[in-house]
Amino acid sequence: MVSQRYRRVAAAVFSDMCKWSLWFFSILFAIHLVRVFWLNSDTDQIEGFFVFSQYSVNIFMLVVGIMTAYAFMGRHIQQGLSRRDSYAGTAIAAVGLSLFVTIVPLVINGIQHFLAETVALPVTLDTASAFEATGGWFAAAIALFLNVLTFYLAGWLISIGYYRFGWIAGFGFIALSFVVFGLNDYLWKPTTANAMAWLPYDPLDADFWLTALGSSVLVLVLFLAMRVMTKRVTIKM
Repeated sequence: MVSQRYRRVAAAVFSDMCKWSLWFFSILFAIHLVRVFWLNSDTDQIEGFFVFSQYSVNIFMLVVGIMTAYAFMGRHIQQGLSRRDSYAGTAIAAVGLSLFVTIVPLVINGIQHFLAETVALPVTLDTASAFEATGGWFAAAIALFLNVLTFYLAGWLISIGYYRFGWIAGFGFIALSFVVFGLNDYLWKPTTANAMAWLPYDPLDADFWLTALGSSVLVLVLFLAMRVMTKRVTIKM
């Protein structure tokens, strides 16, 4: 049975990861501003922050996931917490961070949309087309949330693989993470669907919510795999 200490773990881990994400978004937003106001001579239109940030946010979540085992797990066990509490708290923090890094681009994109309607900017900002592909901002937010959470879990998988089995076996977990990325791309990116036509499911013909369901199943499988991987891991002092 999980003790109530997992809540303190979740709060502490989420706080640390949020601090990292604030630095990340500050730098990313500064780059976006430079692009809007100074590096816009070759284009008449620039995508809004929601689209601009998606690839970088995925990479950020992957890196944070890779840091997880070494940055948090050993510290938790040394402080007397059980492996189950450490896992539960970290998993909750991962979901919370995924929500946070989804909401921040949405909010900034909304502010940009308002400014684009009221202030003359040096370049046109496309803040709406990202939501048309998925049928609205809510569906786009769900898609981003599931993607960033998948990237975090793939990074966590690499991290625990190296931590538990060493660097040689760790390469196998990197290969496994590429399988995760391939499945995730198959669900969300139409160009990947053609390369994986042998699978019995075509995401191009599927309803958005069916795709979201498939992505949720992938996330659930990764969470279960992480529970198995962390259950009896030897802590390195």
